[in-house]
Amino acid sequence: MGKKKSVVLLVIYTLLIAVLCFICTVSFSYGTDGMYAFSSVMRMMEKDADLGLAYGANADAGAYLGGGYSAVYYPEGVISAREYRDDFADNPTSEEAQNYVRYPDENGPVYLEKDVACDADGKMTNSFKTAFADALETVTARFAALRADGARVESVGGYAIRVFLPAMMDGEYTAVNLFANTGELSLRCGTDEATATDVFSVRSDETIADYVSAVNARSAGETAYVEFVFTDAGREKLADATSGAAETAVTLYFYVGDALIINLSVSEAYDQNTLYISGSYTPETAATVAVLMSTAIGGSEDDLPLTPADAYFHPALYGESTVWMLYLTFGIFFVAMMAFFFVRYHRLAFVHLYTYLLFLFVNILCGWAIPFVYLSVETFLAFLCASVLLCVSDAVCFESARKEYALGKTMTSSVKTGYKKCFWKLFDLHIVLAVIGFLTYAVALSSLQTAAFVFGLATVFSGLASLAVNRFGWAVMMGTSKRQGAFCNFRREETDDE
Repeated sequence: MGKKKSVVLLVIYTLLIAVLCFICTVSFSYGTDGMYAFSSVMRMMEKDADLGLAYGANADAGAYLGGGYSAVYYPEGVISAREYRDDFADNPTSEEAQNYVRYPDENGPVYLEKDVACDADGKMTNSFKTAFADALETVTARFAALRADGARVESVGGYAIRVFLPAMMDGEYTAVNLFANTGELSLRCGTDEATATDVFSVRSDETIADYVSAVNARSAGETAYVEFVFTDAGREKLADATSGAAETAVTLYFYVGDALIINLSVSEAYDQNTLYISGSYTPETAATVAVLMSTAIGGSEDDLPLTPADAYFHPALYGESTVWMLYLTFGIFFVAMMAFFFVRYHRLAFVHLYTYLLFLFVNILCGWAIPFVYLSVETFLAFLCASVLLCVSDAVCFESARKEYALGKTMTSSVKTGYKKCFWKLFDLHIVLAVIGFLTYAVALSSLQTAAFVFGLATVFSGLASLAVNRFGWAVMMGTSKRQGAFCNFRREETDDE
């Protein structure tokens, strides 16, 4: 291969690796005040609960959730079997008890209220299904807006909502409880909560959006706060409501539906379009309140009320620092791998580096794209085993070519003959290990099943990388050097170089 052609191909190869590296590993915020985020493939990949994140893309509703807080939101008209027993165990034949129907059958886990969530036969009404779907969409949007790795919202049988937030964020318990509130945002003003009156008095032809245009979370140094942005009409209404605050201090009460979220003491008239509320907020708790308030701007009094059950904390099996330990382990492996190849093969190590990076990024993309694959200790170890296999295969190919070069052959002939002698041995090894991996996947259960699949798939990629990609990279990079023996740190028996 000519030098110019080698340089062009090497540049293209390098750009491909760089693009894949960026897509797979780089995450950042952008836009005004970092309101938008670019999430890397690695960040979007599902994580195992034992790492402190969501269990997996294919987890069912009853799956274990670790390393965070989980809760179930019950909509109006639905109560749990436990609540039913607590309320009606002493008088199961009462009129109130008879107003509930066990769902979906005699072994059902919940009870539906007649004429609210179901008809007299226990069948869910269409109106309840529609209201539930809207509530599920709202809750999902709230959790998604937090951009917390591992956050999850899922429907439980079409009658309840299960939510989960990882313990890696700050204020996850607060978010789990606050996000159950539905309804429209409202603002009241008065000397106490009981006598406070509505500030905006929204008419039938208006919505709260005519008075409040946005709610954002802001930070300045170590101080985090919630920002309310009012329209001109909203500013005028707020100024009128607080006009007597200089003589008699009043309090502003911010509600979502019937739930009081914020109360703010005011000692003077407030006549501005922007209101900043600080306090004991952290950046994440401020974001939680802002997300709740922002979504409530589009709410209404007809939204389906939700009641959160007790939020439970689930510890991560391997501890809170497991993810970082996995990254550290990979870093140690990567440094040791490259140290060996650079010491043993000098610049030929770049061939292995490019091959391994391509192998790494392809596996990351597959981990993100395949629904049932997720990052766990088991899948990480499976990938690490496949990585070792790739390193050994590349070293075997290099050593096979080294032996041919030592006999006096040209570098091109040495590479060709070396690969020919070890090709089928490596090919058979990869086929056998891949078959073992996929067979284990077919018969194994839970996390072992996923790890076996990852090992089988990564083994296939290892074979392709070592026997095809590696040889291509060698041909490209070797073409840029005049002293090919020195490039590979190969020596002949009778002379140091060709």
